[in-house]
Amino acid sequence: MQFFKGDAQEQKFYNSGHPTLNSVQFQRDTMFADVYTCFLLGDLLWTTGRSPLANAIKQDIFRQNFPDIYDSFTSAGTFESYISIFKKIFGADVDVQFTVPGNGQLQIAIHATGVEESNLTMREIVDNAYVLSDLKTQDGVDQIMVQTVKGFESQYELEQMLFEMVPGGVYTEITLTLGE
Repeated sequence: MQFFKGDAQEQKFYNSGHPTLNSVQFQRDTMFADVYTCFLLGDLLWTTGRSPLANAIKQDIFRQNFPDIYDSFTSAGTFESYISIFKKIFGADVDVQFTVPGNGQLQIAIHATGVEESNLTMREIVDNAYVLSDLKTQDGVDQIMVQTVKGFESQYELEQMLFEMVPGGVYTEITLTLGE
């Protein structure tokens, strides 16, 4: 900061607000550094449709992976960016094979074996409202779990997301194999 006069009164005025302004500046800088990793921002971007990927990716996948997806967009269309996104969405054990049959053509074969477990829930109508509850075994003790493939559940969903990242002039074919 540059002072006009630098006299005692000006210094006193400056020192009275300096600690508060430093604290606010620190909090602002921390917010900007951390906001892009917050799942709530991912939910906000998805539900308001403020991201072109909101139409292409299911909400739970988008919410968990949007920081990495947007980081990869800085170098969209590179093999590294594709691999980074596929590992984030399908898990570290995803197998990705690229083939370039000719100029402007790219074939991507993805074999995803990563699985995730989640609680099986049931929906009942109670007092004219839906109520979700955990589904338990017949004795009521154990929670019933389901196992699904991590990430997208269909090739169509993957294509919708991926075509947002493909550079203009590149024809891309995608093959997705789940499980196995």
